[in-house]
Amino acid sequence: MEEINILEGLFDSKILKVIRLFLNEKDNQFYLREISNKVNVPVATTFRIVKKLLKLGLIQEIRIKKFKLYKIKEGSNTKFLESFIREEKRILDQFVDRIKNISGINSVILHGKEKKDRVNILIIGENIDSNSIKQLCADIKEKYNFTISSLTLTEDQFKQMSSMGLYSGEKKTLFKK
Repeated sequence: MEEINILEGLFDSKILKVIRLFLNEKDNQFYLREISNKVNVPVATTFRIVKKLLKLGLIQEIRIKKFKLYKIKEGSNTKFLESFIREEKRILDQFVDRIKNISGINSVILHGKEKKDRVNILIIGENIDSNSIKQLCADIKEKYNFTISSLTLTEDQFKQMSSMGLYSGEKKTLFKK
């Protein structure tokens, strides 16, 4: 993960976002505006980035009448680029993707900072199946040796505890319905 931070420090983050989109969705073809929307980069900037990637031979242009689609171009240059740019989904992102499917959850909040091997999570909602959450945390602990300490609260409990100052400090919403 540290290598990714170095790359982002050296290169324009917008270019890296576009490259990651192509690397993570190799089988897909994209319109220019679609690329722009997916990576949240202005269309004009996306156009310049796409032209640069075309010139470098990293992507290919597919013309269908007056429409242009763009797709990753498989080859040695792409494999080289992929070897250090493609990032696996963060463990916390995997957790949030899976927990969204548990009924009753309204929001998931990161409490404090994410550390290398652990994180504290607040799960807010009504009638949440805590056994499913415990099992998910145990699966992640076993697979990645990453500890997710979770606390399940109702909306009212969270508001009361926050007003009492029990959940002060840094909080980041990871998911909200």
